[in-house]
Amino acid sequence: MSIGLYIHVPFCRSKCPYCAFYFVVGRAELRGRYVDALVAEIGRAADRVPFAGRTLSSVYFGGGTPAVLEPAEVARVVRAAAAAFGLEPDAEVSLEANPDRLDASRIAGFREAGVNRLTLGFQATRPLRLRALGRTHSPGDSLRAYEAARAAGFENIAIDLIFGTPGQDAASWAAEVEEVAALAPEHVSVYELTPEEGTRLARHLREERVRLPDSDTRADMFDDAGEVLGRYGLERYEISNFARAHRECRHNADAWRGLDAIGVGASAASHAGNARWTNVADLDAYIARIESGEDATAEREILDEGTWAAEDLYLGLRLMEGIDATARLARLPEPARERITAVLETARAAGLLATGGGRFRLTQRGLLLADSVFEDLLTDVRPTAGR
Repeated sequence: MSIGLYIHVPFCRSKCPYCAFYFVVGRAELRGRYVDALVAEIGRAADRVPFAGRTLSSVYFGGGTPAVLEPAEVARVVRAAAAAFGLEPDAEVSLEANPDRLDASRIAGFREAGVNRLTLGFQATRPLRLRALGRTHSPGDSLRAYEAARAAGFENIAIDLIFGTPGQDAASWAAEVEEVAALAPEHVSVYELTPEEGTRLARHLREERVRLPDSDTRADMFDDAGEVLGRYGLERYEISNFARAHRECRHNADAWRGLDAIGVGASAASHAGNARWTNVADLDAYIARIESGEDATAEREILDEGTWAAEDLYLGLRLMEGIDATARLARLPEPARERITAVLETARAAGLLATGGGRFRLTQRGLLLADSVFEDLLTDVRPTAGR
């Protein structure tokens, strides 16, 4: 059975005010040792019982800013993954990249390194919005990066956008989405700006230094994105993700379907069955542990059956294909099965879920209020799941 590999690259050139992922600014002197550690951890992961003998259907370089790595370093990690596990013939190898300092030569180098899916972090197409998001690139940089990726032979390009920034209105947002869709990318991700705890954005909101658009405006933006992208042949397959036929992000879609995945690098998470573990979120500690032959794991968790089922259902509901709850719940103890079923039925009665063909799916209203369904599944189920 194949499996996905996530590689966390924490290096960034600047700090975005909304980012809650683990990253470091600068520290370029440690990049070589970090790549060495990634290669070593990949080799060790291939010997772990849950992963031994499995091939890779996807490799995903996330961050941070993976494109700060040199193409030769990316190629080295891809080769290490292929040597340790073996790549499926059609394996998806994705790399996230910010448009700044991303010239044609660098993009071509990533393609030669084995990357066949490039995700460009446009985030916005207006200078004022880019500044509000703390981005260091211009709209021109984004367009040049996209054109260079096409010239380099990339046939699978994804573009990331963020909506709901301070001062933004629905009409200008729809125009931005149309500009991006007109470029004809294979995939577009549309994320609502969310004030994650510990970020500068969250602090500025508390201090009333900035204000986000109201909930009705954000809901209009969410709906408008789907309408515009649909007109350009990009269909929603997950709450925030749109793709042309057969161009869904395989790595993420497999994760939403609850398939096992390996994570390497500082702060990277892995899961196999109901087991979860996460690496230490500290660059120096991660390198030191790997170099000394130690395990980089910081936290481990074994989910009970009820919590595992609730997590699987929550992830599966993110996909427009929905979930077959019956099969997943059949093996649970009766109290846990009844509690999760009650949560699903309550959401259905409220118009947040629809049923058909034995599957539950989010409705259009459910897409807007999905967090409330997920919170019920992940929070309300836990106290009774083990009874």
